[in-house]
Amino acid sequence: MSENNRNPQDLDEILENIETIDEVKEVEVPLFESIKFESPFKDDDKNVSQFPNPAKLEDNDGEYTVIGSSTVIDSNISCGGNIKVKGQIKGNVTVNGSADIYGTIEGDIQANDVTLENGAKVLGNVICKADINAVNDSKITGNVVAKNAYINSHVEGDLQILNELKITSTASITGNIVTGSISVASGAVLNATISIKR
Repeated sequence: MSENNRNPQDLDEILENIETIDEVKEVEVPLFESIKFESPFKDDDKNVSQFPNPAKLEDNDGEYTVIGSSTVIDSNISCGGNIKVKGQIKGNVTVNGSADIYGTIEGDIQANDVTLENGAKVLGNVICKADINAVNDSKITGNVVAKNAYINSHVEGDLQILNELKITSTASITGNIVTGSISVASGAVLNATISIKR
């Protein structure tokens, strides 16, 4: 019923009813009484790694950073744990743990271990506290410093390998090599000056 069509008697009755209300009772209704909330993570075991190599994760407090294949980062990155790069980084990458590279890095890499796979490209220097593995048609344009190295890829730069350098038959290296020990498979292409230091 619209206000214009109301009968004055109806309004009087409504007002009388309102005036006869002696007290208003306050009723507490619990918030979300009929809704049951459950965490989607309640069954997750935080101690179980979802990544393929849990040993590496435990060494670095379980930290693992993944840069997806469709991601482009135009900045330097610093990680306390491990990193897996499938996308592209335009900047330096500093990692306390291991760096697994499948994409492209335009900058220097500093890590405990570095692995380049599946056509990965690094346009910068690679400095490893331990080992570098460059395999599966990956490419490094820059200098490499590591304790040990396994090269099954293309390197354009100087290599300083403290202990052991293994070069496979499909490797190609252009630059100066300084190492403690070297093994070169037949078929490898070397345009390099090699120095053995013990």
